[in-house]
Amino acid sequence: MRKRLLIDLNLAICVILLIFIVFLFLYKLDGGNLNSKDEQFSDGWTYEDGTPVDFSNLRYEPEAGSITKTISPEQVSGADLCFESRSLFFTVYVNDTAVYDFHPDLIRIYGNYYGECIHTVDLPALEENSVIRIDYSTLHEAKTSTFYFMKIQEGASFVRGMITENFANYIQCFVIMVLGVVLIVVGFLFTADPNSVIETISLGTTAIVLALWTSSGSRIPQLISANSAMVRVMDYMCLIFLPVPVIILIASVSRQLESKLPKILIGLCGLNLVLNVVWVLALGRDYSEILFLTHIILGIGVLFIISLSVSAYKKSGKFGKNMKVIVAGFSVLITAGILDIIRYYMLKATDASLFTRFGLLYFIILFTIYELNLFLNIIRKSAQTEVMEKLAYNDGLTGLLNRLAFTQEENSIREKGAGKYVLVQLDINFLKQVNDNYGHAEGDRFIIAAAELINDTFGRYGKCYRIGGDEFFAILEGKHSEEDYDKATRLFEEKIKEVNDRNEFHIPLCIAYGKAVYVPGTRDFDETEKEADRLMYENKKILKAAGYQAK
Repeated sequence: MRKRLLIDLNLAICVILLIFIVFLFLYKLDGGNLNSKDEQFSDGWTYEDGTPVDFSNLRYEPEAGSITKTISPEQVSGADLCFESRSLFFTVYVNDTAVYDFHPDLIRIYGNYYGECIHTVDLPALEENSVIRIDYSTLHEAKTSTFYFMKIQEGASFVRGMITENFANYIQCFVIMVLGVVLIVVGFLFTADPNSVIETISLGTTAIVLALWTSSGSRIPQLISANSAMVRVMDYMCLIFLPVPVIILIASVSRQLESKLPKILIGLCGLNLVLNVVWVLALGRDYSEILFLTHIILGIGVLFIISLSVSAYKKSGKFGKNMKVIVAGFSVLITAGILDIIRYYMLKATDASLFTRFGLLYFIILFTIYELNLFLNIIRKSAQTEVMEKLAYNDGLTGLLNRLAFTQEENSIREKGAGKYVLVQLDINFLKQVNDNYGHAEGDRFIIAAAELINDTFGRYGKCYRIGGDEFFAILEGKHSEEDYDKATRLFEEKIKEVNDRNEFHIPLCIAYGKAVYVPGTRDFDETEKEADRLMYENKKILKAAGYQAK
């Protein structure tokens, strides 16, 4: 089967399973409790003075406010009171009996508020019409300090509905965060160029920060963690940290890391972090009260990005491919961010990252494609370099290391000045007769067979080189190198005999060899090589005396 088809088959399986996962959360089977409820419950509430309650503008009651509603047994049978609260402490009563209390202990790091918290209140079984009352105190004077999505519904169904409704937004953020983690791993493990490392890791960090910040709008982190206060703190920290990886990314891509602008912005972010910590931990205030400082720094960051982009354009007279990607990605992301800031301050929107999520998805996908292309180019160049290196240091006929690699190894051994080495000089006998009588193609077969035999034996314990037409060399290193040499030679002799017994060549394969031991500081390296060469020639004489000769 074709490799491309196999790859496509794997991808198709992944896509199909992802579709099933999406449907898993978007649809549910019909059926269940016949008495289950799913009713809006935000109408019919009144204040103590009889005024109807408008949850979009709940009265500010810093000390004690109270709202009530009359309910019937049929309304609440088999169901819970479900809602989301924001910046409120409260207690729920049924007929003056407390059934739910929410006064969490907000440690100083949380600030003064807890964000958006999901509640499912287990209501008691009723026999007659009853009064449900919520006594509350408002932590923050704003329209956003109220109760949301109030329903009479089974608690599990309410939570499942929240997850289903916001699943697409959360998956979007989750995918972006995973991409960020992948980019950081790629940056650390597979990227050699320092600038590329900085770009890839900065992009990955930007993706993670933005994904964490926008994910809170889906409410799923609050449901999973059961700690909406910490999710809220994470939101503020993400906004504080966001300009750092972004400006590093832009400066790296535009080759302006030494510019003062990134240093200034990083310094401002550090100062902002310190101010927030002091404001909350030391002064007992809340992050939201100085959020405008973070927005100002984000605005300064936008101006710095524009400045770096203009500077890069002036230097080259045009935007390179990398800068075009930056301009396209950040234009959309910045526009989305500005729209969300306007919605936050002017429209008091509760989901302050609606447009940013879409801008972020576009930005991350665009940059991820760009970085992956860079990564693939690096892999391609590395492969080409590896091939060129192999061509430079390996013998084309036998695949063994060549004369250049041997010379480098000689120099390396001389420079080390320590260790123990066995130097083995080898030479093929009768190669000239093979070439003269049977042609150079047969001679090449002769050389290849000798090289394979040498590599199968001496290559088990060291490095093997072809240093000339019929000349080879092996270097065995280590304190046991002489024992390794003895093992290699025994195997070497056995394999030569096996080859010749099979009569593979017109002339028997005969290889002479000699060895010498080199220990730095005890003798000269060149003299050791000469000794190995001399012993190899003595071995030639022994082989001839033993009857090895060309037919």
